[in-house]
Amino acid sequence: MGRTGTIYGGKKNEQFDDQSEAIKAFETLFLDKTGNKWSDRGTFKKLPNKFYPLEIDYGNHDIQKVFDNVNANKRSNLPKLVQDLICFIFDIESMEKALLSFEIDLTKMPLGRLSRNQLNKGYQVLTELQTLITNDATNKTAIIDASNRFYTLIPHNFNRGKPIILDKIDLIQSKTEMIDNLLEIEKAYSMLKETNDQKNEHSIDDYYKKLKCSLQPVDHNSEEFHRIEQYMTNTYAPHQRKYTLKLKELFKTTREGERENFQKWQSTENRQLLWHGSRKTNFAGILSQGLRIAPPEAPASGYNFGKGVYFTDMVSKGDDSKCRLMILMSRE
Repeated sequence: MGRTGTIYGGKKNEQFDDQSEAIKAFETLFLDKTGNKWSDRGTFKKLPNKFYPLEIDYGNHDIQKVFDNVNANKRSNLPKLVQDLICFIFDIESMEKALLSFEIDLTKMPLGRLSRNQLNKGYQVLTELQTLITNDATNKTAIIDASNRFYTLIPHNFNRGKPIILDKIDLIQSKTEMIDNLLEIEKAYSMLKETNDQKNEHSIDDYYKKLKCSLQPVDHNSEEFHRIEQYMTNTYAPHQRKYTLKLKELFKTTREGERENFQKWQSTENRQLLWHGSRKTNFAGILSQGLRIAPPEAPASGYNFGKGVYFTDMVSKGDDSKCRLMILMSRE
């Protein structure tokens, strides 16, 4: 047990003569710490100044590097550029750095123990906070209580400082974006774990297959590459960014089933090439599941123009300081 946002907490070991005695002691401790009976945990109610049980996966997730277990003798059938891209988007170190950038407490919620259900509950609390801020901003007690519940669901590391009270819409937007990214990271990590669990020896090709899409490098000397490069140059506004953009590699991608799904719009003449930028840690989820609208649990105010999939015809609008990969949407 421990307090939200700190490294302080501990554990206690006791010996008992039989199992029933140990269970009884645990149930007494659970009631004391949470204010809820263990038998009523299915309808658990968070109480002020009491602990809240976190849903944590305690499985064995010892994946230090994404390809530590790859059999060196098992050659990949993928082009070298595609192999490099797979390593790039499944990079464990980048995922952990992303968690740290969100001030996630890695001692209480490390990379391998992100729970999708727990994150969705975080969305629900943010929606509750959005309603409070909009309709009852003077109810500080309710806002503080909801903020505490959010940090209980998604532990943050504030060191010895106080947790930030989520009493402004821009803070709700920031935390909503954080959960969006955490869900994508959870998806990428679960794909890694699933592949590792299925095979003792595997290749980069196995991770590629999990994406359920094709990735084809585009030749730098091709007309297509030069056309996209020119489009990027023409839609980049230097005054919006303090750095320049360079097209290093270009890949064509088609997800399984999407060509068929697009057939009913095949005759539509109004088409545009549109950019969508995202963190590299999000692309395993994007490529495997497509771009998705925020779930019902997410607060509508967590997005500038409401829930939806965001695109732009300006590359500098789709890019940001954390983005190293971009999608250019089109359909032949």
